[in-house]
Amino acid sequence: MATQPDTFYKSFSEKQLTSYGSERRGRIERHRLALLHRFVTPRGQMFEIGPGHGSLAEQAVAAGWDYTAVEASPILVDVLKRKGLRVIEAWTPPMPMADESADVVYADQVLEHMSGIDAARAFTSEALRCLRPGGLFFVVVPDYLKERTFFWDVDYTHNFVTTERRVRQLFNDSGFQTLHVERSIGVATGIGRDALAALALLVNVPGVDALSRYTGTEEFVFKVRKNLFETLTFVARKPRS
Repeated sequence: MATQPDTFYKSFSEKQLTSYGSERRGRIERHRLALLHRFVTPRGQMFEIGPGHGSLAEQAVAAGWDYTAVEASPILVDVLKRKGLRVIEAWTPPMPMADESADVVYADQVLEHMSGIDAARAFTSEALRCLRPGGLFFVVVPDYLKERTFFWDVDYTHNFVTTERRVRQLFNDSGFQTLHVERSIGVATGIGRDALAALALLVNVPGVDALSRYTGTEEFVFKVRKNLFETLTFVARKPRS
């Protein structure tokens, strides 16, 4: 019997960003890397779990980080290797790093993909094990309290519900000290984020989905919602002693 190719996350790998989308993604990655650098100096060991197409990776390498990607999808592993990035092909948890070998474990929209609370606890505990004392766990997740049903529709692999309170509790129970939480839509925070969140209400009023099906604009409405997707960024530290 012929072996079937592993096509996990084929849908994600097939997405092609427009020039605007690429520029927007670049701004977001620069913003998050700048936030990370408020708490740690570059040139240490960074491991990124679930790096996607490697947009953050390229900026991290340019900033001086000794960067390694950890990616489960063979399709995306090939994409990353073609960019000249160091990649470990592995599912997490567990994390394929030695004890206290990382200065930063970076996970952008990965935690919500855990199969449940046990997997989320294992993922967070593994990050604690891999980090050196004083190392940072940089985590970005969707805010379920804003996204509600879109949390489930945006990606079929979303399983673990993420809110600020739930993630704070998870990190505290796992032994991390949460240093900073940022709520954003794209790079917008504060009043700018609030304005975009209000705008998002317009594409979520009852009847919009039915109207989009009749007018053939379902994909357009999806993209608008995706661009107004709200995230929570956590910077957490492993205690030094």
